[in-house]
Amino acid sequence: MRKRSFLLVVFGCALLLVDSAHGSQKQSIIAGSDHDEITLTQATQAGTLTLQPDTYVVQHHASHGQDSIRFMQVKQSQKLRLTRAYTGWYTDTDLIKAGEVRCRVRPLSAKAQATAATVVTEGGKPRITEVMIKGKAAMYEF
Repeated sequence: MRKRSFLLVVFGCALLLVDSAHGSQKQSIIAGSDHDEITLTQATQAGTLTLQPDTYVVQHHASHGQDSIRFMQVKQSQKLRLTRAYTGWYTDTDLIKAGEVRCRVRPLSAKAQATAATVVTEGGKPRITEVMIKGKAAMYEF
């Protein structure tokens, strides 16, 4: 009986410590699009990289046993096309490498239905902690 009471007290204290440690954190999900894009509305940390507010394509890369997530900034511009067959404006999309961050890969039981990022705000500073990419059966953690 004493051992059980002691374990309950230890477990309760551990829960209080975890709750107080996470009391200053706020977790949210950034929903992406069907095109592996996420949109950030404020400067956000991802590993050692600081991403400015913008839209990014998220890509997974594996090289020499190292997994990483590459953030590609989406830049769109209007261009005029003058040809015999077509004259008019069109939107040109360029991807500019914003940076790459090493990650850990955690397998999922099913493929992700959409691209999304989990953001934790600590002391008013948002930080991406994990990313899911549509069509991939993995969670990428920083």
